Amino acid sequence: MRYVQLEELVRAHEILLKKYGGSAGIRDYGLLESAVHRPQASVFGEDAYPAVFDKAAAVCHSLLMSHPFVDGNKRTAFAACHLTLLLNGWDLTSDSNETYAFLIRTIKNRLAWQEISSWLKTRSQKRKQPGFAS
Repeated sequence: MRYVQLEELVRAHEILLKKYGGSAGIRDYGLLESAVHRPQASVFGEDAYPAVFDKAAAVCHSLLMSHPFVDGNKRTAFAACHLTLLLNGWDLTSDSNETYAFLIRTIKNRLAWQEISSWLKTRSQKRKQPGFAS
C-alpha cells in the first residue's frame, strides 16, 4: 500500500492554489499531519481502514472536516483522495461536477468516511498499471 506523504500533499496544495487561486498557508499543521496519517491507523492491531477506498476516504474526510489549510481544503482533500487511489492502481470515473457536488454534500451533511468510501468504490476502476501511467 502506498500512502500520500505530507510533503506530497503540501506540494499538491501549492499547485492547486497556483492553478485555481486562493490564500496560501497551513492553518493548523497538527490537523494536517493527523489527516495524512489517518489512513495508516490501526485498532487493536487491525487496520482501521482496510481497503484502498477506505484509506482514500479517511484522508479526504479528515481534510474536509478539519480544514487544516487557509484555503483550498476541498480541492486538496479531493487531490489526496485521488492520489491515494492512483498510487494504488485505481482511477476515479466521476466527472468534476459530480465530484464537486459530492464534496459539498459531504461537508453540508457531515457524511461519515464510510459513505465516502462507498461513493469512491462505485466510481472507481482498476488501472492497468499502478501509478500515473495507465
